[in-house]
Amino acid sequence: MIELLVLIAISGSVLAGLWDLKTTEVPDEIPLLMIVLGISLLFVEATIKADFYQLFVSLVTGTVVLFLGLLNYKHGGWGAADAWIFASIIYMIPFFNNRLFVMDFFFNFLIVAAIYTIVYAIALGFKNSYVFSYVSKAARKQLHIVVGVPVIFSVLVSVLLAFRGIYNAFASAATFAAVLLAMLFWVYAKSVEKYVFRKKIPVSKLRAGDVLEDMVWKGLTEEEVMKIKKTKRFVFIKEGIRFVPVFPITLVITLLLGNLLFMILAM
Repeated sequence: MIELLVLIAISGSVLAGLWDLKTTEVPDEIPLLMIVLGISLLFVEATIKADFYQLFVSLVTGTVVLFLGLLNYKHGGWGAADAWIFASIIYMIPFFNNRLFVMDFFFNFLIVAAIYTIVYAIALGFKNSYVFSYVSKAARKQLHIVVGVPVIFSVLVSVLLAFRGIYNAFASAATFAAVLLAMLFWVYAKSVEKYVFRKKIPVSKLRAGDVLEDMVWKGLTEEEVMKIKKTKRFVFIKEGIRFVPVFPITLVITLLLGNLLFMILAM
C-alpha cells in the first residue's frame, strides 16, 4: 500500500509543480484528489488490518499542516496551493520506514526551500539583468550596513575565540566573508522583490491569475479582472517565486535519503 501512496504523492506533486511553473496557478482538483485517494486507501488498509493508527496519524498531521499552511497563506507568506500540496503529501504518507514522515519532510523542506529560493532568485536576476544596476545602487547606499554587519560578526568571533585562548585569523576572515555574502544576497533579494516581482501595468494587460500588490497570494478571477478594468487605468501586480516544485523535490529527497539535517549533523 505504501508504494501506491508514494507513487500517487510523487505523481500529484510533480504535476502540481509543473503546472505552477507554467501558469503560476495549481488547479484545486490536484491536492484534493491526492487527499481523497490517500485517506481512502489508508481507510481500506486500516479496515483490512483492523488497525486505524496510521489513518489517525494521517488525519491529525495532515490537518495540522493544512491549518498552519493556510494560516501562513492568510498572512501573505505563500500561495494557497503551497499549503494544500504540503498537506496532501502528509495526508498520504503518515509514516515511512517506521518514522513519522512529517518530521523528516519538514526539516528537509527548510533546507530545500532555502537552496531553491537562492537559485531561483539568482536565475531570475540574470533573466532580468537590469536589476543589477539597482543592486549596485542599493549596495552603495547601504554600504555601512553591508560592510558593518560582517565586521561586527568577525570581531565577535575573534573575541569569543580569544576568551577560549584561541587566536585564529582564518575563522575571523571566513566569518567576515560569509556574512558579507549573506548581506549582498539580502540587498540583491530586496532589489529583485522591488523591481522584478512588482510591476505597474495598464489594466489592458491585466489577466486572470495575476495577483494585485495588496492581495494575498490568490490570482484574480475573470470577473474581478473585468471589474478592475472598469474602474482603473493602471494597477500594480506582484509575482513571486513559483514555489510548488519545492514539494516534489523535498518528497523525493526524503524518500531516498531520509532526514538531511541528521545527515549533516552526523558528518
